[in-house]
Amino acid sequence: MPQSLIHNPRQNRILAALPVKEYARVEDDLELVTFPPGEVLYESGDHLAFVYFPTTCIVSMIFSTRNGSSTELAMTGNDGLVGIPLVLGGESTTHTVAVQNGGGAYRLRAEVMRWELDQGGSLQRLSLSYAQALMTQMAQSVVCNRHHAVDQQLCRWLLLSLDLLPGNQLDMTQELIARMLGVRREAVTEAAGKLQAAGLIHYHRGHITVTDRPGLEARACECYGVVKAEYDRLFGLMPASLARHRARPNPATLRKRAEARLRQAQPSMPTAPWDTERLLHELQVHQIELEMHNEELRHAYDEADLLRKQYADIYDFAPVGYFTLDALGVILSVNLAGAILLGIKRSQHGRHRFAASVKPEYLPAFNRFFHEVLDAKCKKKCEIVLMACSQRPEAIVRIEAVADETGRECRMVVSDITAERMAEKSRA
Repeated sequence: MPQSLIHNPRQNRILAALPVKEYARVEDDLELVTFPPGEVLYESGDHLAFVYFPTTCIVSMIFSTRNGSSTELAMTGNDGLVGIPLVLGGESTTHTVAVQNGGGAYRLRAEVMRWELDQGGSLQRLSLSYAQALMTQMAQSVVCNRHHAVDQQLCRWLLLSLDLLPGNQLDMTQELIARMLGVRREAVTEAAGKLQAAGLIHYHRGHITVTDRPGLEARACECYGVVKAEYDRLFGLMPASLARHRARPNPATLRKRAEARLRQAQPSMPTAPWDTERLLHELQVHQIELEMHNEELRHAYDEADLLRKQYADIYDFAPVGYFTLDALGVILSVNLAGAILLGIKRSQHGRHRFAASVKPEYLPAFNRFFHEVLDAKCKKKCEIVLMACSQRPEAIVRIEAVADETGRECRMVVSDITAERMAEKSRA
């Protein structure tokens, strides 16, 4: 592979589609690796230690039989990733993963990939979209190998491979192509001869050059178009904008990132005795590390504030009443639905006891229920009737309550079930 070739993770379609903040989280953990043709990344049953994002190589998923026959069901290049079982919750692979065309890829440790997937962000969404496209490619390969002629299969395979490479040339022997298609080598030789005679390709000693791509597409069966359309459709859907952008703490790369930030801030150091220079450098790096920790803390606080606001809205505008009572039954906090249910102002909740709104004949049952909740520290239910207030008539309510860890507070969910009970009564 040429040494002058510039590698960049953004050459991979999934990594290129990540929002800036998500890409920044994984950038330090992406490790460039290069592979020669034929290198096996995983055998069937191997544990997945890494996920690979190809940039200039093509990787094949190969299934083999006991007698040694093999067939490629799908190929992956700069359009996807290697390690779909991990995305779908698995730990190992059921097939062989081998490099079809040599080149570069970026790998990410499995534990880092799992953390990113758990965030439910764009990487998860793009990975799942790619899994769907890969399943389409696999299904179409089965159909193509079963129902279409070898020269049509070869056209499909060549076009899919060239979509993942720059230029119009592919380095591949006829024997290897035959293994990928699951046919005899003689069948590939005959099919390649037909395509060369038609002026569509030029084949010489393992080098295939496509000289007429439109003609090759016209010669291919519909399988190539189906797979390409599905990939284009799924990657055309932009990742949803999500709120989770907290930087993932990564102690292993903190020092490296701090050193890089120091170089950007101070490209050159003044001449000084070695001990003084080294001490100054260490102090500056340590200061930057502390600043980076503070940045992560600020992100965490921002995320916590956002979540608190979201839960506050859910609490306030829930269709049922939420109450917190102290050991004497005084209302410590109440949401909007609960205040309306009792006909009180939320700003005056500390002045009211919940029992004051209970219909007198139900008061003994409520008091007994309330003390059982505090004593037992387990969830309990009851049904009582609330007295009419200025905002509503008399109401039948269901209360579900549980005590806090100390047994000093009772937290209740109160639902108005008047209509439900009246409907049951009318049917009886």
